[in-house]
Amino acid sequence: MTLNASNNNLIFDIGMHVGQDTRFYLEKGFKVIAVEANPVLACEARRTFKDYIDRGQLTIVAKGIASGGSTSIPFFVNNLHSEWSSFIEDIGSRGGSYETIYVEVTSVPFLFKQHGCPYYLKIDIEGLDYDLLKSLHDVHTLPRYISAENGQEHMIRELVSLGYKSFKFINQAHIGGRHSIIPSKEGISVDIIFDHGASGEFGEDTLGEWMTMEAVIEVSNRYWSNPKIDANKDGWYDIHARIF
Repeated sequence: MTLNASNNNLIFDIGMHVGQDTRFYLEKGFKVIAVEANPVLACEARRTFKDYIDRGQLTIVAKGIASGGSTSIPFFVNNLHSEWSSFIEDIGSRGGSYETIYVEVTSVPFLFKQHGCPYYLKIDIEGLDYDLLKSLHDVHTLPRYISAENGQEHMIRELVSLGYKSFKFINQAHIGGRHSIIPSKEGISVDIIFDHGASGEFGEDTLGEWMTMEAVIEVSNRYWSNPKIDANKDGWYDIHARIF
């Protein structure tokens, strides 16, 4: 496995949703491969980002991410909050209003073969982030930076097993409504206000200091050990990792 052979101009947005992160990466000058399982959201994004698609800066993959040999599996579309939609029924069915559709799936190792290894890999796929991390053992090169939703200890240890050495545990509740960092160390500096639910900056623009595995596990466990976690009060987190 090669650790530092990524394409420095390429980002994978796995779990594009409504495209707020994809737009940020595009405006910063990166080429983006955006993956979205919800066919309605993928279709809307093709209209919204038509100019970027036409000039070859954006490719939208209207598929889910899953392991195994299945080509089409059940996807649970949440009618109350589209961001809750998931291949895991307990997640996608929250609130009681949802529908089941069948969605074609692919894998991240296959996407790497098609498009190359990205500089940054953003993962937000409602309960399957850990499965995706495990699939990275099947690739020959690794992104310089990765982020994934939640960031429990088992996910951090999986990242370490892949070769990642530095980490940040970032409260996503602090992203919405904040201006992007200028000047930026990653791509073109752009002044935007992040929407609620956006992933925010990546790489060396992320807030805070990089931590060791031991330090970030301590911070993560402190959050997850709270039996009364309330996202409205405590926020929700992404784990960011870099290969060095």
